[in-house]
Amino acid sequence: MKRSLISSAFAIAILILGAGLAAAQKITPEDAIRTADQQWLKVFAARDLERSVTFCAEDGSILAPNQPIATGREAIGKSFSGFFALPALNISWVPDRIQVAKSGELGFTSGKYQMTFNDPAGKQMSDKGKYVTVWKKQSDGSWKVLLDIFNSDLSATAP
Repeated sequence: MKRSLISSAFAIAILILGAGLAAAQKITPEDAIRTADQQWLKVFAARDLERSVTFCAEDGSILAPNQPIATGREAIGKSFSGFFALPALNISWVPDRIQVAKSGELGFTSGKYQMTFNDPAGKQMSDKGKYVTVWKKQSDGSWKVLLDIFNSDLSATAP
């Protein structure tokens, strides 16, 4: 009987520990968006056009400065191609804020970006600015970019 009581106590302790670990391992929507955001940065910085575009929803849009809105993956791919053509492109961004709607279907990241690239003469150019990305939860649980807008903190130059 004593052995049965010890076995039961041990089983209960394992169940409690297991439940606690499962709760600790639960990924919040904010964490899922942060992960998606940083995975997107990784493939974008690597200039992987195909994978970069797949982070965008089928009906997603990119609102890049000095360009028309690019809606849909084909148009987004053309827009990204322009970035990837910049010689010595180096880009990074960091979300300072991540928020998810109560419905759990939409969220956004906002933060700062910086990039460098070489101009046609080979001179290194730098830019830094801010962005907002709206993420939409997909039926498979993944998060895709619905809308991305960014603009520079640098002064505009006269044409």
